[in-house]
Parts: sequence; structure tokens; C-alpha cells
Amino acid sequence: MPTSISNSLRSRHHVTAILVAHNGATWLPEVVASLTKQRHEIDQVIAVDTGSSDDSARLLKNAGITTLSAPRETGFGLAVEIALASTKLKRATDGVTEWIWLIHDDCAPQAEALRELLLAIDEKPNVALVGPKLRGWYDRNHLLEVGVSIAGNGARWTGLEYSEQDQGQHDGIAEVLSVSTAGALIRRDVFEEIGGFDKELSLFRDDVDLGWRIHTAGHSALVVPAAIAFHAEAAANERREIDVTDAFLHRPLLLDRRHAAYVLLANSTFWLLPIIALQLLSSAILRSIGYLLAKLPGYALDELAAVALVILQPQDLIRARRARKATRLVSSRVVARFVPPRGTQLALTIEKTRDALLRTWRATSLTKKEESVQTSSIDFNDEAAENADIELVKGPSIFTAIKSRPILNSFMAVFLISLIAFRGRYADLVGGAMPLTPASGLDLLRQYVDSWHIVGLGSSVNMPPWIAILGTATLVTGFNAKLFISTLFVLAVPLAFIGAYLLAKKFTDLPYLALGAALLYSFAPFGLTAINAGRLATVVLFVLGPWLV
Repeated sequence: MPTSISNSLRSRHHVTAILVAHNGATWLPEVVASLTKQRHEIDQVIAVDTGSSDDSARLLKNAGITTLSAPRETGFGLAVEIALASTKLKRATDGVTEWIWLIHDDCAPQAEALRELLLAIDEKPNVALVGPKLRGWYDRNHLLEVGVSIAGNGARWTGLEYSEQDQGQHDGIAEVLSVSTAGALIRRDVFEEIGGFDKELSLFRDDVDLGWRIHTAGHSALVVPAAIAFHAEAAANERREIDVTDAFLHRPLLLDRRHAAYVLLANSTFWLLPIIALQLLSSAILRSIGYLLAKLPGYALDELAAVALVILQPQDLIRARRARKATRLVSSRVVARFVPPRGTQLALTIEKTRDALLRTWRATSLTKKEESVQTSSIDFNDEAAENADIELVKGPSIFTAIKSRPILNSFMAVFLISLIAFRGRYADLVGGAMPLTPASGLDLLRQYVDSWHIVGLGSSVNMPPWIAILGTATLVTGFNAKLFISTLFVLAVPLAFIGAYLLAKKFTDLPYLALGAALLYSFAPFGLTAINAGRLATVVLFVLGPWLV
């Protein structure tokens, strides 16, 4: 790049890099080296060590980096605030915009990263947040993120497939909801104007929350794929212990889910809060069932506890919403275009579930192999080793996989059979004994409480209780009765299977006996006949029967 362009960038932009370290000695040498090799020289580097018990602080000081110390439980956002407090804001009166470049201790940007970021935002005053393309630390071609968003159920959304390889398929500069804090470049005046990071988000989801607030403050965010950084994701992958103020939240999954619910409820439009709360709760319940079937009760408890910790502490949400209202210039709905469609979410969720099952089966095989041989010195926590496990150990046969997880595999088989059997009826359900379905679940509730019903010549007979149950349940789909009823018919057999299995487990300790009883019930003729004939009341009873018992 011509020197004149580089000098022009330097005359308009002042960059302060803030490196936050916590037991990151494994990655710090490469991270520090990557900062010194930047083609666009960083104006100032400040490091904050949050009580590391390894050599992190010594490595930073030996590299000649100004290093501040903070307590061990200090979160990422508070560490950034400590660093900014040590240096004054450079006012833009001289035409220079000050940027803060956030660097994790396990994130190494390529030499051209900072220059590419500045080139993309040069003379774009509306952009306040920009980030690089993130690749894996151990598999350098593994694509981690090209911008990030959040789904309606709180899931972190990257739009990428599992273990997707970077082949240049996402290399266009694009506007996004947010970018990861690993390598994020933020306008300092905007960052301080909106109050920096939320103190409640000590770790995880602080990036999505920041991007959301930047958009509602009237600014925008970009991802620049030409800028590349390699990220180990040490905290998310449990390669190091998480230290936060609340000792109860030392579990990464619990912390991530709790913060996801917090971000959605703190930033969403007020009238959407009840619907979002119900979506979060229903999603947590479904994921908990999946974890229980996979024999992971700890994760199942994390899912439920995460939502409860937010909903049962409304004072935190009230305080957060007041703070956001003070800096909001446009509606929170401005970010709706970045939220993935439900169909896309479902398709990727199914694919990730399949991949998760395959990884679980592989892990089971590896564990058995290690127990029998106990000669391998390979660390299977490393991503590179995980990608090589197929070559090291022969994968389990399909019969071994089915035998090792009979309940989970039976549920997946029942679910797949239901999808195939229902493939021709995904539109509005009509015909047979199906009553005329109203557009809204509120109409069902109104029918239930009305004293006079327009049926034939009219009737004053009380409506059956299942009408009220059905109307209340449509909260899950935002009172869309047609969508809920279609979903109910698709999932009737799998839901009946789960309920019947849990009921049978109360009468026997033999899992295969309970499994057989659940299969007999879920494929009972009366249930299948009710589904085929469109008998809605019977289908509701078929699903709820085992749970009620």
C-alpha cells in the first residue's frame, strides 16, 4: 500500500489497542507478536491483567506493554473501562477520530488486519463498530464468525455451518448487528456516549448487546473479511476456568444462556417482552428435554436456571432498560433485519443437532478406546486433535451408536418419521374433523369465555376446556393459531413419546421396558387415527395425557 495512503489514515485515525489478559500465557506470545507486526502502527497499547495465576502479566511487561492490574473476578467490560480510565479521550477537534481496538489474550490479528479495518471505515462517519473475520486458532482455515447476531430464542447466530471452512464465500464487506469483541474496533466517543459495556455482562453476549445499542443510538456496524484474526475461544471451549463475580455462574453454558436472555429482554421493544419471555422459556424446556435424553442433566439444569435467573430478577432488567432508553435515538426494531428467519434457524438447528450427535458418538468411542489402551498422550481438548480423531480411532458402527443411546435415538427416529409422514400437510390444516381454525389464539380464548356461540342457529353450551388450553398455548407462536396447530400435529407423536417415556419410568427401572411402552403409546391407533382425521381435541388429549397423569 502506498505510504501516502497509510499516512492519510494516520492523520485521521488514532488507535488505542486494549489487551485484556486472564491466564492467557499459552496464547499471549503470538498475540503480542501479531500486534507489533501490524502494517498500520498502533498508536498506543494498554494491557489489563485480571489476576492471572500464570505468566501472563510477566509476558506483557517483558514485551514493554503498559500493564494494569485488576482483581481476578473482573469481567471483560470492566477491564476495558479500567484501561480507558488511564488515558484521556482524544477530542475530534483536530479532525482525528479515536478508536479503541479490543484484543483478547487468545486472539491474534494478521498483520494487515488493522489497516483493512481503517480502510473500510475511512470517511464513513456513521460507522461506529467494525470487526474482522474470525478463524480458528488451531485449525487456521476454520471459519468462526463473519459478524454475529442473536436468534429469537437467544441462540448466538453466525449463519455459518458447523466447522465451515473459509473458501472466500463470505468475503464481502457487510453491515451486521455486531461483531465479536475479539478484534473489534470501536469509536471511543460513541462507546463512552452509550455507557460502554453493560456491567451485567461480565462475559459472553456483551458483543451482541453493544452492537444492538450502537444501532439504536443511530450508528452502524460492519464486518471486514479482508481483516483476519485467529481466535482460540478459550472461555467458550472451557480451555480455562471462568472467574466472574457470581460464583454460581462459573458454568459457561449457564452464563451464556443467562446473558442471551438478558440481552433480548433488555433491548427488545416493550410490547414484545411477554412473547420473548415465553419463547425463551419454551426453548429452554425443549433443550433441557434434549439434554436429559442425552443423559446430560447438568446442562439441562443450566438451560432452565439461566432463564429463571433473568425473569426472577426484574430489577436488573428495569435498570438496564432505563439506561438504554437514555441513549436510544431509534426504535429497537431497527435490528430486526439482522435477526435470522425462523425457517433458517430451524434448518441450521437440525443440522447442528445431527453434527452434535455424531460428535457425541465419536467421543464415546474415544473414551472407550482410551480406557482400554490408556497409552495415548494426545490432548483431545485441542481443536486440531478433535479434527484428527477419525484418523486415530475407528468410528463406532451404527449398531453400537444406536445401542449406546437408545432413548435419544428412538426419539430422533420418531421425530423423523413424524416429519416424513406429515410432509404433504405443512400448510393450513383443513378437512376431516378439523374445525375452522381462527387466525389468532385470542379468538379461541374469546370463544371460550363468550356466553353465546355462533354454531348453526346459535348455542349457549359451554365450550370444552381444550379450547382454553389451546388458546393459551398459542402464546408460544405469538398467538398464531394456525401455525401452532400445524406444529402440534407435526410434533404430536414425538411429544407423546417423551411424555409416555417419563411416565413409564415412574413404574419401572428398566429403560428398555419404558422405551417399549413409550413407543406403543406414541404409535397407538387412536392417536394416529385422530391425527389423520384432524380430531383436534383428541390430539390435544393424546399429547397431554401422559403429562397430566
